[in-house]
Amino acid sequence: MVYNIYFYDSERDAVVVTDMDGKQLVIDCKKAEEQVVLDEPEDAGILVRFAREEPAGYVSMAMHPGGLQDYVDVWNELN
Repeated sequence: MVYNIYFYDSERDAVVVTDMDGKQLVIDCKKAEEQVVLDEPEDAGILVRFAREEPAGYVSMAMHPGGLQDYVDVWNELN
């Protein structure tokens, strides 16, 4: 399946991926982030911003075990 449209749906707190046939894959951000450990409560904004600004990247990281945790860890190290 080839996906060509990625967007963040704030009402569902989800990233929606639509393919050329109109089929959708919905990534529920709360479920995808259940295992992510944040150093500070404010760090939750890191993932929200990632989903909004780079939905394709968010999906890619969410599909790999530990991917979102790695993203947060690297973000915190760099900032």
